[in-house]
Amino acid sequence: MYARRCSLLFSLFLACPADGVQLVGAEVPPFATSGAGGGSGLAVEILQEAAKRLNESTAVSVMPFARAMAVTMQGSDILVTPLGRVASREDKYQWVAPLMDEVFVLISHKKHQARPLSREQAERLVIGVMRNSVGEGLATAFISATIDGVPMEATNAKKLAAGRIGAWVASWNTALYAQREAGLAAEDLVRGEVLMRTTLYVAASLKMPQQDVLRWRKVLEKMRKDGSIEALEKKYRYEAP
Repeated sequence: MYARRCSLLFSLFLACPADGVQLVGAEVPPFATSGAGGGSGLAVEILQEAAKRLNESTAVSVMPFARAMAVTMQGSDILVTPLGRVASREDKYQWVAPLMDEVFVLISHKKHQARPLSREQAERLVIGVMRNSVGEGLATAFISATIDGVPMEATNAKKLAAGRIGAWVASWNTALYAQREAGLAAEDLVRGEVLMRTTLYVAASLKMPQQDVLRWRKVLEKMRKDGSIEALEKKYRYEAP
């Protein structure tokens, strides 16, 4: 029933485009988070500020990561954030503007594994990941490890603290946010080996006209230069790699 409802909502989103550009957040806290009052998060607020400067609607539809990517690929005049620019996605979107750099790392809990984890150590562990995430893709490289996928990163934070997983693969800022969201101390997380470095982007559907892509790119570049993006990074306690 849930899957049918999601499919219906997905179809309605594509079939009934709003006037102007549609803004989509791919749910990855602290960059994009859904809530009763609408979407929030670092990348969402950047997108909203850009929309305000362009006299566009600031409404952002935050949805599960996989659905956000699919909606953008199949639709037109859609912007989505934050997407890591990786090879498997390169030809599926127009890459409008970079927002911030991020690292995907092996993470342990200081109570169970106080020293930073290496790839070799992770091979023997149960690794927690968020389903359909870059972290899940990276974890599949650990041939001997057991992969435990969950819908939300906060669940991985709780499992790591309880010792139900031995390692967690996620972007570092996402892990810090999820740890706090779960009511746990960020200081308990131990950052291990870096598995991938990436840049998070605002991306557009392939059908978006070039003049619109350039319009959004210019305003995002201006926001970087005038310090607006840096101010939002401080608000969300973003840690540069």
